[in-house]
Amino acid sequence: MALSITFIVPAYNEEHNIAATVQTISRAMEGRQADYELILVDDASQDHTGVIIDELAATSPRLRAVHNAINLNLGGAYKRGLELAAKEHVIMLPGDNGYDIHSIGQVLDGIGDADILIPYPTNTDEVRTRFRALASRGFTALINTLFGLKVRYYNGPVVHRTALLRTITIRTNSFAYQAEALVRMLACGYSYAECPVQTQFRAGGRSSALKLKNQITVLWTILQMLFSVGPRCAFVAKVGRPSSRRLAER
Repeated sequence: MALSITFIVPAYNEEHNIAATVQTISRAMEGRQADYELILVDDASQDHTGVIIDELAATSPRLRAVHNAINLNLGGAYKRGLELAAKEHVIMLPGDNGYDIHSIGQVLDGIGDADILIPYPTNTDEVRTRFRALASRGFTALINTLFGLKVRYYNGPVVHRTALLRTITIRTNSFAYQAEALVRMLACGYSYAECPVQTQFRAGGRSSALKLKNQITVLWTILQMLFSVGPRCAFVAKVGRPSSRRLAER
């Protein structure tokens, strides 16, 4: 059966990277029996990102350009793409071209083993500053401790079954959007599998993940999840047991 997947590609001030991101995804899909689309979300960029994604979208019916009137942050851009996703699976790949063809291929090869596929990077120390690598580990440890999980990484190119993801509400627009989605999905009992990937250096620009404003919104998101989901309530998560039938049962 052919793979059906939507790539959501958020981009904020990624004029130096967005075209390469699209090219990397397109090359990763070459030779695969797949029905796929790319939703390019310009998150109110202040550079030429919006113009570039319009030009890219004009070259292929698989590409769709979306422009946010105001900056919605990474989570908000992801949710905007999710609203428009038309394929069976959905994945976010950042517009900074942070994953190479091989890693994207590894993720695509792992789809179908469970309701959720969670990639985790194996070379974080090589491509990130020491502070960002430590912050990432600390965030993962905090979420796992608070919610009783053993997920290796929360901020990667996670693959969801689109219909299942739409059964929960992602409330945050922050960088913690995927952590919230995973906590809520796993608390519902949906199954997951994990796969290794490698990240790569961005060609230009800087990540805004560690800006104080973004860190404050991440912490606020965690507090909201504690109240709405409850601490250590996600123990029902199952590893590698497909349970997509649950959608029909809900």
